[in-house]
Amino acid sequence: MFVLKGLLRAESQEKVLIFLLLRGSGYGKNIAEFYGVPTNPVQKQLARLEADGVIVSQLIGKVRNYELNPRYPFINTLKELLKAAIEAYPDDIKNSLLIQRTRPRQAGKPLLVMRENLAQGAE
Repeated sequence: MFVLKGLLRAESQEKVLIFLLLRGSGYGKNIAEFYGVPTNPVQKQLARLEADGVIVSQLIGKVRNYELNPRYPFINTLKELLKAAIEAYPDDIKNSLLIQRTRPRQAGKPLLVMRENLAQGAE
């Protein structure tokens, strides 16, 4: 889904920016796997956005981690634009962007229970 088609260079650029806004940070392969797209276009957009000063990166081990640049002059305007674009996204994509698992699930814990709890909390 490419909501900001007239404003941004590519759909992958929009995906990168929205991912970084909602998740706070991420790396190229992580972003590409989330959207189910090839890694190369995502890496190119990350490099372009960093060259333009919109995002910043830091090397953590062998992985380059990216986040929105808090010193970018139009960061507040960009965030508001991206928040407005997110409203046009389907609910399932919005929810999956907001849920971030950072550790493995407890051994033997069924997946269905977690999803039922999330559905009840959303009501």
